[in-house]
Amino acid sequence: MTRKTSWFGSATGMDVYIDGAEAEKIHRLEEKHYELPKKRKRATLTVSQQGMKSNALEVETGDDVVIKTNKKYSRIFTAFFVALMAVIFFIDDFLTSTAFIVFLAMAVFYYLSKIDGFIIEKVNDK
Repeated sequence: MTRKTSWFGSATGMDVYIDGAEAEKIHRLEEKHYELPKKRKRATLTVSQQGMKSNALEVETGDDVVIKTNKKYSRIFTAFFVALMAVIFFIDDFLTSTAFIVFLAMAVFYYLSKIDGFIIEKVNDK
């Protein structure tokens, strides 16, 4: 497994789950090899990091897998911070700007909770 998640989430390790059981963490640009549970040829692989999750991927022994940041997720996250800065700099009324920021944050984080922050995909489809 190789983690290619650019700057997004690079400060901490990512939790790797094999059939729901937590395996060793993987860090930015790191490559690790994981063993499937004994006597199993297939397993379900997922990752998560501080509330962001990935798709579930069925893997077999010997599969090469790459973890990438979901571009849609990172674009929305970045747009949120640009909008946040615009509100801070252009709305002078404290109560109005606070209400707008709270509404914007709730809407964006609710939407982001519904999509996968990371995408796991096989590199070597058989």
